[in-house]
Amino acid sequence: MLDRASLDRLSLTPEKNAPMLNVALAEEGPAPVLLALARSPAVGPEAIEVIAARIAREGDQVGQDAEAPGEEPAPIAAELDRLLVVHPGASGAVLEAAVARHERDAFHVLAGACHPRAPLSAVERAVDWPAASAAHDRLWVALLDPAAIPPLTLEEWAQDASPLRREAAARIGRGGALLAALARDPARQVRRAVASNRFAAAERARLAAGDLAPEVRARAAGSLTAHGDLPVEGASLIAETARFAAALRAMATGGVLAPDVTRALSGAAGELDPEGALLAARVLPRRELGELLDRMVGDDLRSPLALGLAAGLALRPATPLGHPEGGDEDGELTEVVYEAVKSLSRTTTADSRLTGKARLAAWAAEGLARAACVDRAALLSDLGLHPIGADRMVLARGATLRASMVPELCERADRAPAAPAALLELAWADPAIPEPALLDLASRIPKPRKRAEDLPEDEVDLDPALRSLELLERVVLTATQRANVSPRAALAVVALDARRVRYILSAMPPWKGRLTGGRLARVLRQHAGALSAAHAESRARLARVEDWTHRMLSEIELSIALAVGHLTCAEVARRIDGGRQAVDDGLTLAAGVEARAALEGAASAAPILEWAAKHRASKPAALSIWLLLEKMDRERAPSLVASSIDGLATGQGTVPASVCDALAAIEHRRPGRLENIHPQSPRGRATLASAIARAYRGLGGMRDERLGP
Repeated sequence: MLDRASLDRLSLTPEKNAPMLNVALAEEGPAPVLLALARSPAVGPEAIEVIAARIAREGDQVGQDAEAPGEEPAPIAAELDRLLVVHPGASGAVLEAAVARHERDAFHVLAGACHPRAPLSAVERAVDWPAASAAHDRLWVALLDPAAIPPLTLEEWAQDASPLRREAAARIGRGGALLAALARDPARQVRRAVASNRFAAAERARLAAGDLAPEVRARAAGSLTAHGDLPVEGASLIAETARFAAALRAMATGGVLAPDVTRALSGAAGELDPEGALLAARVLPRRELGELLDRMVGDDLRSPLALGLAAGLALRPATPLGHPEGGDEDGELTEVVYEAVKSLSRTTTADSRLTGKARLAAWAAEGLARAACVDRAALLSDLGLHPIGADRMVLARGATLRASMVPELCERADRAPAAPAALLELAWADPAIPEPALLDLASRIPKPRKRAEDLPEDEVDLDPALRSLELLERVVLTATQRANVSPRAALAVVALDARRVRYILSAMPPWKGRLTGGRLARVLRQHAGALSAAHAESRARLARVEDWTHRMLSEIELSIALAVGHLTCAEVARRIDGGRQAVDDGLTLAAGVEARAALEGAASAAPILEWAAKHRASKPAALSIWLLLEKMDRERAPSLVASSIDGLATGQGTVPASVCDALAAIEHRRPGRLENIHPQSPRGRATLASAIARAYRGLGGMRDERLGP
């Protein structure tokens, strides 16, 4: 056994040591010795095998000297793996083990696949590394050595169900028959790979002349200088080459959107196919996409090409595909949304009821639901990238047009890392979706964007009357850990447990303005451990008038007291009708009424509904309540809503913003509702236009939030 001084001295020049001495150093050496051996290309495979075995056996503790004085040294296992995966003495087994330990790290995957002794498993990891989209070139595939891949393996890849493997076979293959078959592949990225292969001269000529995809035609007709085989200089040091660095950057960003692809997808509209239009809307830079929209958006927004473009806009991620992590999320998407709105404004006619973001939402939803080029299997993953298609105003419209959309998405939810909050709302309203699926969706919704204030756009709105209170409680308590839940759902859950009631009442005094889901959610999160459904402190569900409610109450206090059963609907209606109780806007009170009705039944809300119906033409708060509580009475006919708006506008001179918010709320609950309402007075039409703008203001980011009637 060597002493520490000898180990350190001998590791300084491992290239001068006998192979077995380096093996001994690898067996006994601490971290500095192991790193010195792994950095030297002269160290033989035997010592490298020993280091790899120590990593597998000791893990993060490899090379750690427990008796060494001073602070505990940093783990070196990851750095050793990084050195071993490019070491010329590494065997296939060493490479396979190192790559397997870092299968999500682009450097390890690419270095292991490009190594002269790369095992097939390491090569396949690089081949299976996905691109951001079908339009992105996977430059790293060209670094793979065709000689290291058996011909039979290439044949298997060419027939694989994964387009990634077929693309790799098309890029690496040399056989004429294999390339001819792949040149007719249904996946455009596979055909583009054939068009990038210098051994496919005949197929390139055919693709340039008649392929449906413009970027495939452009690649086949162009020079291969930028897309030809990448030479590998010094295979043993490939990780130090510029080619490797370029391929590694491409892996980190999901591939490269090549200039010829950008030009082809942003070219003349007549040259695009529907799938190409979808890709263009998803991947083109903002300027090129804006120009394409200006050229393509016309009178026929329902053509296959226009629907493909609409679907691409619906699925364009908040952070551009291929953008490095840490980009300005929502920044570019917001600009794209406004440029699309500007382009669509040219299609507005005198009969158009929707303009601005509402028109974009309707068009995007139609593309999402009806475009044949949408990949339904990948749709939920695409929605997880926070496109406008994940917004309730688009997804709900799309679900109306395609009845199978919600069940299709729910079936795949357990295989996706996240699910949009809008899907939970839609699944909640669909009686065919089972309870376990709802609980799973509630645990997968992403946290909403942070804004300066709590907004209805960021709340998960669940109608408490649609499902059992027990399920509502479990879903709300799960969802509240990640997002805000609408007041009507949160208040119903609060009312089920005596401790929740006490917590809300103690937090309530400083609350001003309108009741938001964010306020209720913060209280529920602060006491999450004590408020779980499993440890609920049950209480009576029937309401009665409590002593503390005899004073004049704010609308927030009135709503909460009613929701938790400290006031009855009959008492509230009596106080309001007698002038003893003021109601500011009706939206907050409506949430409390819905929560109370979920516990006692819709009949309990009858006194407040009667008051609202009686005064809806003269009192803004009454009109708001009358609109929001329609499910407890009957659906409000468009003509009746229009006449109520006109009547209030005529009597008031101007319609308060609270009525616009109530109209926006019913649009949130069922997108497309407001476009069928036709007020006759100028102020009534202005009110409706303002309500539509409020309902869709969050689409693609907020701008000009101060919207008046």
